[in-house]
Amino acid sequence: MAAIFAALAGAIHVLPASIAISIAILNSFGYYIGEELAGSEGQDDEKLAGLQLAAKLHELTMQASLAAMLLQYIRHEVALSDGLPFGTLFAGHMFKDVSYLWSSEFWGTANGIFRNKHSRVKLITLLVVCTILGLTVGPASATILKPRMGDWPAGGTDFWINVTSGDIWPTRVTETEIPAECFKEISDKSCPHGDWQTLAQAYFPYWSHLEKKGYLPDSIRIPSTRSIREMYLQIRSETQQYSRLFSVATTQDSVISDSIAETGRLWAWVVAAAWRTKGQPWRFWSHKEATYTVSAYQPIVHTRCTNASLSTKNPSKMLEFYDLRNIETFRSKGDFPLGTTNNFTFKELEAVQTVPSLRWTTVSQPSTNFTALAAVVIIPSSEQHKQGAFACAIDARIAPAKIQSTRNRYKVVTSHLKPSSLWHPAGKDATYGAGDSWPAVSIEPQWASHLNPNLVETNSSVFEELVAAAGLRKVHSFEDPANGYLIESVLAAMIVNGLARRKYKHGIIGELNHWDFESDKPACGSWCRHMMPVRGSMGKGGSVYTIPQSARANATRLTMHATATGYAYSPKGFTTILSIAVLFIYSCIVLTHWGYTIWMQECSTSWHSSSEIAALAMNSQATDILHNTGAGVETSKIFRRRVRIVSVGEKVELTFEEKADQERIALNAWYS
Repeated sequence: MAAIFAALAGAIHVLPASIAISIAILNSFGYYIGEELAGSEGQDDEKLAGLQLAAKLHELTMQASLAAMLLQYIRHEVALSDGLPFGTLFAGHMFKDVSYLWSSEFWGTANGIFRNKHSRVKLITLLVVCTILGLTVGPASATILKPRMGDWPAGGTDFWINVTSGDIWPTRVTETEIPAECFKEISDKSCPHGDWQTLAQAYFPYWSHLEKKGYLPDSIRIPSTRSIREMYLQIRSETQQYSRLFSVATTQDSVISDSIAETGRLWAWVVAAAWRTKGQPWRFWSHKEATYTVSAYQPIVHTRCTNASLSTKNPSKMLEFYDLRNIETFRSKGDFPLGTTNNFTFKELEAVQTVPSLRWTTVSQPSTNFTALAAVVIIPSSEQHKQGAFACAIDARIAPAKIQSTRNRYKVVTSHLKPSSLWHPAGKDATYGAGDSWPAVSIEPQWASHLNPNLVETNSSVFEELVAAAGLRKVHSFEDPANGYLIESVLAAMIVNGLARRKYKHGIIGELNHWDFESDKPACGSWCRHMMPVRGSMGKGGSVYTIPQSARANATRLTMHATATGYAYSPKGFTTILSIAVLFIYSCIVLTHWGYTIWMQECSTSWHSSSEIAALAMNSQATDILHNTGAGVETSKIFRRRVRIVSVGEKVELTFEEKADQERIALNAWYS
């Protein structure tokens, strides 16, 4: 019977500890809820407010639980053992306030009289832990009781592309890799110049309409076989808000972009199938957004031109090009040095022409002994201007990027390499990478010539059409720096467009696991399970494709990570982990205490409040130890004195002194 009473007396711990354990476990393992919280639609603010109120109520019950545990321990030591310092009697009501840790009561207890050192350490530890828990259980509950809106891991898959990584991201690009059809049919989109019309129609026409402090678009969209890629461009222009060192262009490889779009399509199919199939543990069909991300590389090209007049008395003089790989000179002097090329003299570039023309060459960069692609753009003479040329240095690299697509912008593929981070080589997210670590790409002029084929229908070239779209035909001046900025951007866009479509006709290999190709409505086979989180309701996926081992030697393995934007419980973040730990510690302490009291079969309803302690003190015999404390206690000396509850006949008293007529309180006895 005593054990039952002890269990009932400790039931105050059950509800708050159960809630604490439940929400701690829910956050530890993670649980995705969806776009909205359960209940009426469009009422998330009210639901979150309700959870905040519940967290406050939970805080109060946990503090009451801690107080009950602390008071029971103090009662046991004072009534059934050798007593405790006087200051301890007030701990059960003061521990919820952090100021208790520097109060006279606490320091009186810490320096008080104990029967042994072990008792002192045990009590002080208990008081400190209860005070810290009393202050933190409330914020901890509020932190993890409310689900968070965020991007949560929602599966994904490994996939293989039928080309090696060295072929996708080479350090040398030659004419031998160009498809044979590009030598015959210039309209093939797999050719280096493919979709040049998009540049001519969607980007460069803005140039002729720029005014002072005007802006060009930061990006345009380039179509691929299964996706639409975003090309990011940054032009070196005085009309921009910030000065820039060179013009930049970057875009995703078409084969990577198409693979992300395809695996993202399969993910969307799987979550829709899970929604229609009861009993599936995934709720990703409900999301504000879904994102499909692949960590890979993408080409990035930056260019910088210098101008020169071809009308000179020294026809053997050579053009000068910037050495864009000399990062050390840039860091010491704030700019790149100029070098020369042995391919062209001014005399060799003179020609009678009416439109700007492009010639490809190479430049040996002495800083790194690297042969880089370069371009010479000849500006024809006119009545107002002499003939001149722009000598354009080109630096092509392979940059690491997180390439992604989203459910709400279906098939559109973007990356984190945005224009604002591409123009300065020493910046945090600079084009060159940390310590010039992004691999440079050596491009042969013969390959580059396929970027600028002749167009029979217009009797011009791709380059001529692009500069014409920007209005350069109307301004024949090599001395105007704005024309040099435009040419830089045209060259960067042409080259990065060609590099990104080198493996245009390649793609994912392998078959979906257990896909029923003969069924009109194929069931979601085991590949669906592998597309979803392998462990738990959130996390990484597996592999939905079956690929023969022999095919992997000449293929590249990549991973698509899917994330869903919505509400979820998750251990993500230091604050959440700390809150989980606080609630687990609280639960372990109070439940261990509850179990101990049941085992000891000890319970009491006496002296569990300040009023009962005050009544006991007033019914006890007066003592000289409390002399001169009626107006207040100025020091902690009084709180150090050991106090006990003893029986004097049929009465119980609170006493500081040991007398012959005092006896220890007996268990299961009634006192008045």
